[in-house]
Amino acid sequence: MNRPEKRSNHILAVAGGKGGVGKSIFSIALSTTLALMGYRVIIVDFDLGGANLHTYLGAMDKTLSLFHFIHKEVRTLNEIVIKTPIQNLSFISGAHYSPVMSNPAANLKVKLIKHLYTLDADFVVIDLGAGMDLSTLDFFIFTDRGFLVTVPEPGAIMNAYRFIKGALFRKMVTVFGKHAEIGVILQEMGQTCAYDESVMLHWLINKVKEIDPEVYPLIQELSSNYQPFLVLNRIASEQAQRLADTLTRHCSDKYSVDLKYLGSLPDVKQLTYFLLDVPGFLKSDSGKSYFSSLKSIARRFLIDLHDASVLAQKLSIRREFSETTLDVLSVIIDGLDEVILNDSGKKLWKLRLFFKPIEVVKFLLSKGVKDDVFFERDSLLLKK
Repeated sequence: MNRPEKRSNHILAVAGGKGGVGKSIFSIALSTTLALMGYRVIIVDFDLGGANLHTYLGAMDKTLSLFHFIHKEVRTLNEIVIKTPIQNLSFISGAHYSPVMSNPAANLKVKLIKHLYTLDADFVVIDLGAGMDLSTLDFFIFTDRGFLVTVPEPGAIMNAYRFIKGALFRKMVTVFGKHAEIGVILQEMGQTCAYDESVMLHWLINKVKEIDPEVYPLIQELSSNYQPFLVLNRIASEQAQRLADTLTRHCSDKYSVDLKYLGSLPDVKQLTYFLLDVPGFLKSDSGKSYFSSLKSIARRFLIDLHDASVLAQKLSIRREFSETTLDVLSVIIDGLDEVILNDSGKKLWKLRLFFKPIEVVKFLLSKGVKDDVFFERDSLLLKK
């Protein structure tokens, strides 16, 4: 059998530490926003034990689904892709169910991941099941980037922490589980109460360096590649920033994990009236505040994902610079390390703002500096 041809550019996983945090709604909303920006998006229902994306999209459950692929009634995932009324947005349903879908074997999980990359799309967004069973963790760590959605409730926050730890541990086991010495350490970590309290990646990094310096670069790579995105749902923006600061600081200090906070989504009660048409909610008057926050989240994600040249093409770099905007950019430059500015000096770059502000913005983007002020306010508005 020939290996499936790789086509899709990015596989994105959306997870939640527990049910009821708005994970599936966010998956559809993010996918819709990216599609309306002109990206080709396929959203896949990987909640293999309780699929419901077809319901939120207003689709019937009589179409072909993952069930038919898993049971070899179709050969490829491309055969079960379903178009939606939204331009550029398609989906793969998980509506039908069989026991093997709830706990897929390792070879089936590998097959699913491989075939996801054959889908003809810029982004494939997979909506994972609630909680943190092994299949959910595996799909989360094997994709390109993962989103963790949670709400400001004690139980949800604790489960978010556990999900981050669980995915990190699963990733370490995947990489080092068969190593003669490191594998034993990981096994002990997984069986003791100490693992429940802390998984300190920096501790393991030092341990690997001591035990087997030859594989030390691998764990450094693991550390740099594990950077999940955080989205806070049903919370006011002023409260969200304080909670996000606590979460990101805890993950950094305790697990050496760079948790990237993308933003928050407001609690909009009218959403309950659109549960059979979530994309329709984004276009409605009642969905304006939610969609505005979602566009900001999408922008931050794309800034993190793309290089400057792609950003210039896909997102509208600001071309009109008011005095207020220039003042904001000047403050950004003041806060940068001199090394980022190629040792040219902050004063020089601030002076450039007044005759070549666009070039300054492009330069800052190329250096990994990220801020919403770089872009036109309407660059993520829906295409008519």
